[in-house]
Amino acid sequence: MLKRIEDWNYYELLSVERTASQDEIWEAYQAALATYRDGSLAVYGLVAEAERGLILERIQEGFQTLRDPKKRQDYDLALLRRAAYFPPKAPFRKSVGKLEIEDAPPKKTWRDRLRRIFSRNP
Repeated sequence: MLKRIEDWNYYELLSVERTASQDEIWEAYQAALATYRDGSLAVYGLVAEAERGLILERIQEGFQTLRDPKKRQDYDLALLRRAAYFPPKAPFRKSVGKLEIEDAPPKKTWRDRLRRIFSRNP
């Protein structure tokens, strides 16, 4: 079930974690504005014009709240009073290491098995 835009908290709206720095919040704000601006292909046909306007208003409210340390602290306390905090889970695996794939052992065919059975060398 999808959440309504009004139910998103500012961190979800800007796609940042609660521990995000001011620079991360600024970058997320710019990305959100680019996503929901007029004529954006990211939301073309997915969001009605009225919904897009509501989302842009909420993005602006979220940025204004999260960029001010005092307002952000008050907002965080209000969120904690309402519900428990569960950190967001990554939709994909984040890794800095190289993924190494080992080759699978070659599949033995029935001919290989027969050769092994009837060969003179064990």
